[in-house]
Amino acid sequence: MRCLNRKVLMGLAAVGLGVWLFAPNVLGAAPPLLLFVACPLSMVFMMRGMSRADSKCQTGRAPGAEERDVEIAHLRAEVDQLRAERVGDALPPAASQPRRATP
Repeated sequence: MRCLNRKVLMGLAAVGLGVWLFAPNVLGAAPPLLLFVACPLSMVFMMRGMSRADSKCQTGRAPGAEERDVEIAHLRAEVDQLRAERVGDALPPAASQPRRATP
């Protein structure tokens, strides 16, 4: 049932109810036909919904994008700082101390 769109299922249920109310003599033929068209109709509605979502993403930035950019910049700065500290710790103690000039 996960592949079926709720709107399609509700529409098909309404059609089935309409067939039951207005043409009960074709009630035996309606359910197989409704089941047959459920999957293709669901795919059409889902594809249309996905294309709308893609067009919204292309026209503007996603919600929360600015906060993500700030967080990414903060994390990159933290990584750079940790790398600098790591390089400083990797140097031997004599090399890390400044040399004194001999007279």
